Amino acid sequence: MQTRIVAVFALALSLAACGQAKTIAQAARASAATMPEATEPVPQAQLPRVAAPTHYAVTLTIDPQKDRFSGHAEIAVLFSEPRHTLFIHGLDLHVTAAKAIAGNGKAVPVKFEQVDKSGVARLTFGSEIPKGPAKLLFDYDAPYDTSLAGLYKVVDRGDSYAFTQFENSDARRAFPSFDEPGFKAPFDIAVIAPTADKVVGNTPVASGAPAGAGMTKTVFQTTKPLPTYLIALAVGPLDIVDGGAVPPNQYRSAPVPVRGVTARGNGARMKYALSLTPSVVTALENYYGVAYPFQKLDVLAVPDFAAGAMENAGAITYRERLLLDAEKSLEARRSSLSVQAHELAHQWFGDYVTPAWWDDIWLNESFANWMESKITNTVAPTEEFSREREGSAIEVMHADEAESARQIHQPVKNQDDIDNAFDGITYDKGSAVLQMFENYVGEKDWQAGVHAYLQKFAFKNATAQDFIGTVASVTHHPEIVDAFNSYIDQPGIPEKAVSYSCEKGDKRASVTQGLYTQIGRNAVSRQWGVPMCFAGEDGKKSCSIVQGGAPVQIDLKTTCAATVMPNADGKGYYRFALSEPDWQALLKAAPKRDAADQLVLFANIDAAFRAGKASPDLYFDAIRTFAPIAQWDLLRDMRVSLRRFRTTIVKPDDQAAYRTLVAKLFGPRLAAVGFAEKPGEAPSTSLEREYLGGLMVGEARDPATIAALAKAVEPFVASAGADRNGIAPDLLADAMRAGVLAGGAPFTDRLLAAMRKSDSEDFRRMAIYAMSASNDPAVLGKESALAASLRAGEIRYLYQYMQDEPAARNALWLSLTTHFAAIEARVSSHGFGRAPGLLGGACTIGAKNALQSFFGPKVKELEGIGRPLAESEERIGYCIALKDAKGTAFEAALHKAASAS
Repeated sequence: MQTRIVAVFALALSLAACGQAKTIAQAARASAATMPEATEPVPQAQLPRVAAPTHYAVTLTIDPQKDRFSGHAEIAVLFSEPRHTLFIHGLDLHVTAAKAIAGNGKAVPVKFEQVDKSGVARLTFGSEIPKGPAKLLFDYDAPYDTSLAGLYKVVDRGDSYAFTQFENSDARRAFPSFDEPGFKAPFDIAVIAPTADKVVGNTPVASGAPAGAGMTKTVFQTTKPLPTYLIALAVGPLDIVDGGAVPPNQYRSAPVPVRGVTARGNGARMKYALSLTPSVVTALENYYGVAYPFQKLDVLAVPDFAAGAMENAGAITYRERLLLDAEKSLEARRSSLSVQAHELAHQWFGDYVTPAWWDDIWLNESFANWMESKITNTVAPTEEFSREREGSAIEVMHADEAESARQIHQPVKNQDDIDNAFDGITYDKGSAVLQMFENYVGEKDWQAGVHAYLQKFAFKNATAQDFIGTVASVTHHPEIVDAFNSYIDQPGIPEKAVSYSCEKGDKRASVTQGLYTQIGRNAVSRQWGVPMCFAGEDGKKSCSIVQGGAPVQIDLKTTCAATVMPNADGKGYYRFALSEPDWQALLKAAPKRDAADQLVLFANIDAAFRAGKASPDLYFDAIRTFAPIAQWDLLRDMRVSLRRFRTTIVKPDDQAAYRTLVAKLFGPRLAAVGFAEKPGEAPSTSLEREYLGGLMVGEARDPATIAALAKAVEPFVASAGADRNGIAPDLLADAMRAGVLAGGAPFTDRLLAAMRKSDSEDFRRMAIYAMSASNDPAVLGKESALAASLRAGEIRYLYQYMQDEPAARNALWLSLTTHFAAIEARVSSHGFGRAPGLLGGACTIGAKNALQSFFGPKVKELEGIGRPLAESEERIGYCIALKDAKGTAFEAALHKAASAS
């Protein structure tokens, strides 16, 4: 208090000396108004809620052939209190003029200053802006981003384009803004671009007019209220093709026009992908009971793109490989349908209703993942989508095992937290939790809850608590709120230790809950409310929410036996543990169970072994039991599991036994399905062939299979992907891998030449996968040097595939650490979020030390790498602990299984 009085007195004397006609009281009031603002800390997360945008008017001058763009932005703002300063967002913007117009019409000069590397900017007003409405006006220019974020430039086959990618916080690179999901407002957008170029935005074009010197001004219709991250633009010599329309229905009286947008010359290659779009929209409208909420729907194939796809309202952007030539293989058809289902689901869940803050972005993404599975199964019921969520839940549990794993509803306190929010925990664990609670309350009731939520928060912001509260109220299941929160507000996987009792006709399961901990992890006390379902061989289910750590008795509706499945259909997000005899009994009965139960049983046996609660003999018994009967997704999971152990626990001297076992178990099945598609074969057969090929080429390294496929794939490589030579499309990637393994560096040179000729991202992706299997330094040196010649958005494939194989991983690590500065210049400091995962699959203390030595000092300079670094170091530690504890027993079990098979 004393310091404040002295400061006010000094200010009053100063004003009097300058001849100002202010009284000491006036000076005191001015000081009281300004001093708190002058000391406000720069926000690292949410902006202070002292003002909010009510409307944007943005005009951008975009010539993709130049290095910079310019803009004029006007933001209507409602101030909740008088202000001399205001924090907003603007990143790397060169602001040439700025002013504010107060509600009384008075123009006030504004100083714009970026005050944080995240793009927080401080506005300082020449005089106080009163409470109430005002307008902020800016003229500025900025560089096109070079790392596929914000408004960025792409040169494709000699043509220049500009595209946007604003999620999560990159709209601030394109215009001054309140760049957070909680600020929704209508946008009026205009683009001045070369007349020869086409322009696409969120809404239909309202007007167009010459703008001088070969430029045209395109004005778009006003958007619905949107957050900044959902605004989209594309400028360049685009192909725009008619995709028809979604016909009117009971929710909507007018059709929704659909268009495909690609780089020049690619429009015809979108035909199949566009044929799916109307069916997906119709299926979503039928589920939500709400009309498609925007004026039109454009589907954009972007030639260089960092993400998989982005749900911009009415103008959804995708990687090219997800839309172009999607009819060429089952994998491509399934990928195109699933990603469209995901992004279109967002048009309601995320765009129509938007999270209030990034800590609930998980609900956006997990809901779209969950809905993706539901809608794909509706649109293409024969294409094997029905177990996608169960498979994703099993996969993400490997990340959720770690002590450093984050909770779903993670507090977001800075930019690193925002970046880390887009991971498997958000997408796959979140969707698994939603599926579990839907299964508990019932599909129809859950659907009614979703509909009520959308209606209640239409074009507004909402939280996860708004969602689960609405669903609980509509379904009359208030008990799910606490159980739901127990899942989203703490990390980890519940483990259910199960035993059975059948005395005197009682049919019971005794369940004790704890936290799943693999060998090497410290146990901690953690409890959940778990919707748990048992099912007998007769299909009868018993479901209840199991809470607490004390044993709970569950009455079973089925026969009391160890063949009761403790996670019916795999709908629950938890693991279960049994005694060794009960494991064996359940495994013996497994061939009679459905595919979902088989999938979940194998996953739990694998996890039990890694936790030290099941023997390696049981693990190999499971491999041998399922090898002849597993459907495609279980084949996939067994391949991943076997590869993990092959690259970590199995010693060089034991690799021959490993390969013998894999070849004996899976070779006959690949021979039966063959290398070529058969007329009218089921999608499941194509998918089985894909994963059997991976097992025989990548795991068994079977000489006969490799030789046959290497010979057959030569025409495909020589034609840069045009001539399949009779090989089934879903076997091509492993056929190319066989070519690399058989042909070494000479074949690799031919493959690289084909990559340079091909305009297919999918061909380049398969080629990178193929080279990653090699142990030849000459091959791996060529592969790790590819980063400089790939599109920026394709560098991800190097990390995706090379990290799975020890020799490839080491080669890429050497290349990354040697050429780090050049790579950083290309992808920027925010493009390394997943880079520490490169060594996450290693199993040596040397790899752990290398990670910390290289990335540890870079945690503060590279955005979002702190958590991935900790997770990777932890995974290596767990692997070392498992190898030390169970390596010898695993080797003995491996040789025993190889001899017996």
